[in-house]
Amino acid sequence: MRGCLPALLALILGCEGTATPAAGDAVADSKADVTFETKVAPFATKRLFVLDTIKFARQKPPGTVLGWDLDGKVSTADDKATCGKKDFVSPDGVAGIDNQFSLLVPLIEASGIAAFESLLQASVESGGVLLMVELVGLDSLTDDSEVTVRIRAGQGMPLLGTDGKVLTGQTFHLNKRDPATVCGKGKLVAGTIDVGPFDIDLPIQVFGKEYTLEMRGGRVRFHILDDQRVDAGLVGGGITLSSIAKIAKTAAEDQGNIDDIVESLTGTMGDLAQDATGTCTQLSAALTFTGVSAFFYPADVTKDKL
Repeated sequence: MRGCLPALLALILGCEGTATPAAGDAVADSKADVTFETKVAPFATKRLFVLDTIKFARQKPPGTVLGWDLDGKVSTADDKATCGKKDFVSPDGVAGIDNQFSLLVPLIEASGIAAFESLLQASVESGGVLLMVELVGLDSLTDDSEVTVRIRAGQGMPLLGTDGKVLTGQTFHLNKRDPATVCGKGKLVAGTIDVGPFDIDLPIQVFGKEYTLEMRGGRVRFHILDDQRVDAGLVGGGITLSSIAKIAKTAAEDQGNIDDIVESLTGTMGDLAQDATGTCTQLSAALTFTGVSAFFYPADVTKDKL
């Protein structure tokens, strides 16, 4: 059980548990795939930020956690529509927060695997999880009446600074499975934007294999510090249990009974999208992030319509 937990985390979160890409992965050599922009225009209406840190949204104190009210209601433990899953409260006192995945975090920590979150971060720094947020139609870094936000996926091995984090200003190739999902249009207020809902199929790599993690009713929020960084990022929504099961079934070919372990931990955790049989088919979740400025090679985005 304990030996399979790192694999489980990779399956649910798209983490490759190693900083070295496996043979055959679609991650090219960093010298060929990453460059630096030596000069940035005074202002550009399109900005791209690559996620350089990703962390779990933890309950602090118990019952209080970051996230959104995804289903528009405050649910109690006897709410049949949410399969008996009680909602949480946000740090600023908003009720009805849906983030059932936060209940799994202490269970994983209690297993004695202290480095489980570092596995996800290692995947970010090795290029295994190379996700971006893109802003289109941006007229100001602080206040703007309408900005379009998209989630993108890049390809390449990032160059890291002395602190071990992804350096700003790098140029990446566009991932062949880039979702280019429009999260929505929103108002930028004092540097912060919050948009959604949106549906997205996230391309991930696990142990050299490609998978798709489905998020429904997603939301994303972040704050623009300046033209080089974003912080206070939060992304979440309903992760379909069917997509988790598909990933686990495929991974079980190489990881033994990993599909049984995934089922035992997540099978009864659903709290969203109840079907005709009364089963909740989605698991609410939220992750925090920060990001640094990035670019795509122009030749890779010549057909970009937005």
